[in-house]
Amino acid sequence: METKRQIRLNYTQEFKIACKINNLRHEELLQYFISHVSFYAFIGGSMEAIYLWATTVCIDFKEEYGGEAHPVTDQRIQEVSLKYIKKLTALNMDHGSPKTIAYYKNVFIMKEWASEMLPITDYEAAVETVDGGLLQLTFDFNLVCRMNGTQIQGLLQYFINKVSLARERALNLHKIVKTDPGTAFLLLLVSHHDSLRNRVVPQQEMYKKYALQLLKLDEKQGGEVRLENKIRNYNIFYLEWYNALNKNIN
Repeated sequence: METKRQIRLNYTQEFKIACKINNLRHEELLQYFISHVSFYAFIGGSMEAIYLWATTVCIDFKEEYGGEAHPVTDQRIQEVSLKYIKKLTALNMDHGSPKTIAYYKNVFIMKEWASEMLPITDYEAAVETVDGGLLQLTFDFNLVCRMNGTQIQGLLQYFINKVSLARERALNLHKIVKTDPGTAFLLLLVSHHDSLRNRVVPQQEMYKKYALQLLKLDEKQGGEVRLENKIRNYNIFYLEWYNALNKNIN
């Protein structure tokens, strides 16, 4: 059996808190992120917000840390890539097609591209985390990483580091500051994905209790001027919620 490459990821406290409160496993959230990275969105195609946020994480990582894409010298890869980039560009320029139809056309084009490209490239189908998690790598995800000259492990760690419920909550009550795409992706995911929205949360009463406390904290934070203080106060609150969930489960 083929052995998958192993990568080591450091799950930050804020990432763990976000996963626990939203009833997600660590690898599950990472898999959703990988699965929503879109090459069509990467080249400016119109996609749903959740795809745009996931792809924006990749773009922000490239802008912050750089990366050098290696030039493709294989003529077969060049020809196949050019053919499908032209198709996607034409799709993006076709303003007469409804967004839903354009989305399904994009999915079809990417499947065709993958069927031609994967046999002649060394794209990884999956990687394992050192703690036993398995992450399936989509063609779109591999492609965006190659285009950006981005290492898979580095990008996943960047996403983990950017997820923060406390920072996002504080920003909502502060002056206009750029929303972090990693946390925006998480919040869209849990609010719009049917399989997550319909999950039965075993600690319903605890969730009600802390949701009410969060609203009260919002009111208190309204008078706080410094963003750093707001983030600290929300961090304290979410950590208390996280510890209560862990205690209740154990």
